[in-house]
Amino acid sequence: MTLCALLLLALLPFLVGGGSVPEGSIPSYDVVLTVREEGSVRVRESFTFDYLGTHEHGLVRGVRRRDGDRLHRMRGVSVTSGTGAPVGVTVTEVLHERHIVIGDGGPVSGRHEYVLEYELLDVFVPGKGRDELVWGLLEPGWPVPVEEVSVRIEGPAAFASGCLAGASGAVTPCARREAGPSAVEFRQSDLRPYEGLKVRASFPEGVLDPLTPRYAPPHLAFTPWGWMALLLALPLALVARYRTPVRLRRCLLAAGAGVAAWDLLAESATGGFVMLSVGDPLLGGAGLLLLGLLAARPPVLRRG
Repeated sequence: MTLCALLLLALLPFLVGGGSVPEGSIPSYDVVLTVREEGSVRVRESFTFDYLGTHEHGLVRGVRRRDGDRLHRMRGVSVTSGTGAPVGVTVTEVLHERHIVIGDGGPVSGRHEYVLEYELLDVFVPGKGRDELVWGLLEPGWPVPVEEVSVRIEGPAAFASGCLAGASGAVTPCARREAGPSAVEFRQSDLRPYEGLKVRASFPEGVLDPLTPRYAPPHLAFTPWGWMALLLALPLALVARYRTPVRLRRCLLAAGAGVAAWDLLAESATGGFVMLSVGDPLLGGAGLLLLGLLAARPPVLRRG
């Protein structure tokens, strides 16, 4: 597990791409979340970016596509600018996020206004007597400070709501204002780089159409049976040591590598890293590799 995490950290700069992070600040960031009866959420983000110097690699807005084992879809991404900033849009998938790259390839400087719009699907979770949305706005956070943030949530009926500000796991409540029987507004000031808001909207059961959340298999799906198979491989390898024909050793190594590779690539080959899931087949493959490696070691001759 630790080795995998270190490997991902080492590869992250290459996965994300070579675009540099722009220097500057965001004076204002206004978000409107419009909840529709079918359970989708239309998002409109209007913000101002004050560039420090000239930037040529575009802004990158990260939006989660996997939260735990839940998967979220996105569609209808568009960007406009009232100040004439480059607004070419490219959407790429990086690990658990979608990266919306805005204006890549065109130099930009000074203060510019942007309006980013998109639609989210599969973000509500049905519960006992309610359907609930818990969403991290601005996550994983902009790399520059945000001076003022406002969030307006609109729904087809009255709903319970909440908002917390800060880094991941923050507990600072946002300022709240009722905006009507089926709308609410939250405000927060002085967000530091990589901080954001987490909002909640809970609708009574029956307001929204029946929901079916989408789930991905867990990244790690090991069971006691898989660990037992791996542990049994060690004594078997010691018993078979030096007594295993060369051809059988090669078969064990090939089979172990094949099973491990199949488990690693079965889901991720079609769904990418977000669908990566490993379990007992990987442990079984590791056990076969252990058998082949230990059985293949030649005896150590001692001089006496």
